[in-house]
Amino acid sequence: MTIGQLARVVGKSARALRLYEEKDLLVPEARSAGGFRLYGASALVRLRWILKLSEIGLSLDDIQSMLAEIGAAENGDKAMSVLRSEYRTRLVEIDAQMRRLEALREALNAGLRYMERCHGCPRSPLPRCCKGCIEEVGDDFPDMVAGLTAQPPIGQDDPCRRIAGDGDDP
Repeated sequence: MTIGQLARVVGKSARALRLYEEKDLLVPEARSAGGFRLYGASALVRLRWILKLSEIGLSLDDIQSMLAEIGAAENGDKAMSVLRSEYRTRLVEIDAQMRRLEALREALNAGLRYMERCHGCPRSPLPRCCKGCIEEVGDDFPDMVAGLTAQPPIGQDDPCRRIAGDGDDP
């Protein structure tokens, strides 16, 4: 494959692949008579590995350092210990990120469940302004709603005061 073909296969630019080559992360198998880089199946495997490492948070410099450390290892066990260590570190980080994302997911769901009660409601624009909302669902707003209810929208008067001024009982 040419650099352009390889780039298309993995969804990267030829310029990005040249950068990988400059950093000794990717090596063309040969050059054509016209001097074009030619890559084989091994380059595709290496490139997919590099992209996975990037996805888990390693920079190109990190990958370059890791490959240099592996290359300098005295034996296979020491070489693989470099990878094992890095993979364990990244797994801990990914597990923590997944817990954070799960907590965010639950916060969004709680906010949506709360707001579903307002669907089609003709009453005041914010739950904190509405005695009906507070009587029905309480004033313990989920985190994803509380920020909206804590202060009036930017650049607007407090809707609760506006409603109170209209004779409506907030």
